[in-house]
Amino acid sequence: MARTKGATNAGFEARRRELAERLRLGLAEGASPPPSLRELAARAGVSVSTLRHYFGSRDGLVRLVLALHAPGAGRHLAFLREPGDTFEESVRAAAAYIALGLKQQMVAELHRIGLAEGLGRPEIGRAYLIEILEPMIEALEARLAAHMDRGEMERGDPRVAALALISPLILAELHQGALGGAVTRPLDQDSFREAHCAAFIRGYRKGAA
Repeated sequence: MARTKGATNAGFEARRRELAERLRLGLAEGASPPPSLRELAARAGVSVSTLRHYFGSRDGLVRLVLALHAPGAGRHLAFLREPGDTFEESVRAAAAYIALGLKQQMVAELHRIGLAEGLGRPEIGRAYLIEILEPMIEALEARLAAHMDRGEMERGDPRVAALALISPLILAELHQGALGGAVTRPLDQDSFREAHCAAFIRGYRKGAA
């Protein structure tokens, strides 16, 4: 019996995920100009019509590459939400965990794709925020809010504090990795992270001078 027009077969989602994983690297390479749908199809060894069948458009492909990989972050976000025994220990543990995550190839690629494709393109930018960046920020907000509730951290907007902690970590990783800073101006990221955490703790610790 012929398949109804527009229907998807049982393996549609599995095939779409397979293609998304194959194309993630091509999108993350930072080619200028960015690869076209035709170039991405050639890289994946499929036709343009195949990519349109699974993703609709190039923007649809990028959005789904981000969305299909996001669910795997659940346990990592759960770690970021949980406060440590002390404020100082918790800040350092969260920063170390974020930095370690950013060094993982897939995580680094998703951030590269989100920034390279999303700046100036609102639909892609929103997808990057919703699927990748905001969940990290929100998890960190929850951790810091818990320390505020314990009276260990100055009361304030936990989102502002979360952004203050996470933004330099992302920038440092992009600087050294995607932007080539490891060659042009190497940075000891462990020393950088410790200095950053120390400054954050001094600024936000309850009763800090």
